Amino acid sequence: MRAEKTSDLQEELEKRFLTYALSTIVSRSLPDVRDGLKPIHRRILFAMESMGMSAASKHVKSAKIIGEVLGKYHPHGDSSTYESMVRMAQDFSMRYPLVDGKGNFGSMDGDSPAAYRYTEGRLTPITAFLLSDIKKDTVSFRPNYDNTLKEPVVLPSRMPNLLINGSSGIAVGMACSFPSHNLHEVISALISLIDQPKQTITSLMKHIKGPDFPTEGIILNSKAELRKAYETGSGAVKIRGEWKIEDLPRGKKQIIITSIPYAINKARMIERIAEIIISKKLASLTDVRDESDEKVRVVLEIKNTADPNKVMSYLFKHTDLDSNFQINFTCLKPNGEPARLSLIEICQEFLEFRKQVVTRRLQYELSLLEKRLHILAGFAAIFADLDKALKLIRSSKSKKEAHEKIRKYFALDDEQTIAILEFPLYRLVSLEMDKIITEQKEKLKEKKGIVSLLKSPKKIWKEVRNEFEEIDKKYGDKRKTKFGASESIEFNAEDFIEHEDVHVVLSQNGWIRKLKTISDPSSLKFKENDKLLGTTSCNTKDLLGLFTSFGIAYVVKVYNLPSTRSGFGEPIQGLFNFADGEKVIGMIRFPAIPKDNATGQSSLGFEDEAEYMVASANGYGFRFPISNLGETTRSGRKIMSLKDDDKMIAFAPVTQDHLFLATAEGKGLVIATEHITQLSGSGKGVILMKTKDSQLVGIKFVSLKDKITLSFDSGKDKEITVKSVRVCNRGTQGVILSKRKTIVKIT
Repeated sequence: MRAEKTSDLQEELEKRFLTYALSTIVSRSLPDVRDGLKPIHRRILFAMESMGMSAASKHVKSAKIIGEVLGKYHPHGDSSTYESMVRMAQDFSMRYPLVDGKGNFGSMDGDSPAAYRYTEGRLTPITAFLLSDIKKDTVSFRPNYDNTLKEPVVLPSRMPNLLINGSSGIAVGMACSFPSHNLHEVISALISLIDQPKQTITSLMKHIKGPDFPTEGIILNSKAELRKAYETGSGAVKIRGEWKIEDLPRGKKQIIITSIPYAINKARMIERIAEIIISKKLASLTDVRDESDEKVRVVLEIKNTADPNKVMSYLFKHTDLDSNFQINFTCLKPNGEPARLSLIEICQEFLEFRKQVVTRRLQYELSLLEKRLHILAGFAAIFADLDKALKLIRSSKSKKEAHEKIRKYFALDDEQTIAILEFPLYRLVSLEMDKIITEQKEKLKEKKGIVSLLKSPKKIWKEVRNEFEEIDKKYGDKRKTKFGASESIEFNAEDFIEHEDVHVVLSQNGWIRKLKTISDPSSLKFKENDKLLGTTSCNTKDLLGLFTSFGIAYVVKVYNLPSTRSGFGEPIQGLFNFADGEKVIGMIRFPAIPKDNATGQSSLGFEDEAEYMVASANGYGFRFPISNLGETTRSGRKIMSLKDDDKMIAFAPVTQDHLFLATAEGKGLVIATEHITQLSGSGKGVILMKTKDSQLVGIKFVSLKDKITLSFDSGKDKEITVKSVRVCNRGTQGVILSKRKTIVKIT
């Protein structure tokens, strides 16, 4: 029997999760600082190179490429592999695409690419610099997943792919996010580092101005912000879309958005702009249209009186036209260790890698030269005594015997002897000997040059520099992304509110709607078991206050309420964070009040002298200045503190010098308004009326000459005069209004 092995569960879990985490980091999620590729991208490019799919070849079905990658190098899902190939072909994702795609490879609108059986691909010309010299022993190879083939550990990239194309990924416990940069700027920085290795980020940024995104746009960061991000390897790039004003006939104008921030879904951004137009939050903007082809062209129709700068300032604040790209320079170092590097460290690591690649290539070329010179030395030896060589061959009875005789007589090794025996007879002429001697001289000269290069680090760096200059000359281009100041036009949200009279309808079950007109409130339709709670006429610039049974006030701008042409409206719980069982007991309109008489500009506010009152079912209440209220968040603002068994049942403006109260059991009370305490903040208030085993059903401010209508549970009403109910001190039980009937409401 096999001996049992025991181990601590926690230790085993930690060890195995660490193994998984490291595997994810190294083998899947983080790019290598040398070629800027993750394993999946490296395998796709290597497989395409192995298939002979250069930029000069014909396009090949993507399905064939994916099959080659999965079958030989990447035993994972086909969908993720195809997605990786697609991204390398998208000119809006990669600053310098590595795959030349043919067919539908997706769009900036978030459209999915066609299935891989419909698309084709091949390598782009610039990708040749990623794979150049790969067959010259410039990089190490390792066994593939089934140990039948070899795959490169890293590609011998001549171009700084990590910086010029960027990368992003999420691993276990870490992530990376590299923006793309301009090839000419990065090459210029690398050359300057070769000339002057000891530099600072400041001096390096004379060459690398900042990220350069394929979707263009404007970078709003200051130089100090970018410098800090490059120094620490962490930060954020603020990107803003570009726009211009286009003149139309008859003095009209329209706004044209010509670029959007990197990695932003254009269709979703346009949908957001359309939502703003539909909700009339930006009244000066009337329509949005996408007229993009190869270039971005989003048309915004505006009113003649609109200020384009204010319109764009609003859109920058409320849409993805202004967004941030996070910088996180975490990648794999040459030893496989993940680390967050600075911009200088990334450049230095790549330069050191290029030096190693060039050195290995020269060593490989030197070994080939030495091998060829060795063979040529053998040819020279037999040509010195060609007749003897022919006699030895003719006198031999077998190839093996001839091999031994030639090898011993001319003191050659097996490799030289094999080359001689396989040499065609027609080349055994004096002219061919001249060619061999000439080739031998040329090879010796080449060998001398390579040996000289290998002995001089300065010459190797010059070789690296020459390669950079070749790439820059061929593919260096101008920046796409511009730099600009983060200045924005100051605006007030009220500037964009359209003056419009509307009606707000609220049902007892909490369904709210905003209508332009109401011909007859009784004609309004509601859901089953629901009915009208109240309506109010207001303007879109007004505020609407909603008071709930939990003693909370929710104040919202009317223009933020959902517009409804038909239907039952929207549940109020969708606008605010209501608790379970919380119900709206009523609403009031707070009109917009002019603030600046000089300009006539109005703002949302309250008159200081306005006063309201709230009351609870257990008979508590207080007055408060309405100026204390303002627009609230979704969580509202607490107005009244309630015990578990109590709830707020009424609120009303303080309009008269007396207050009438009534309980369900049929008692009423009239008290002087001045005896009701005023609170500046939330609280329980004072006892207005002792309710005992009953509950307060309503309050109403009255004068002693007024009349009150009592509504009973039987459906009948009774009218009484306020004078018939004597004025008492607050906190009493009041007088009996009805002995047998239950009061449900007072009006």
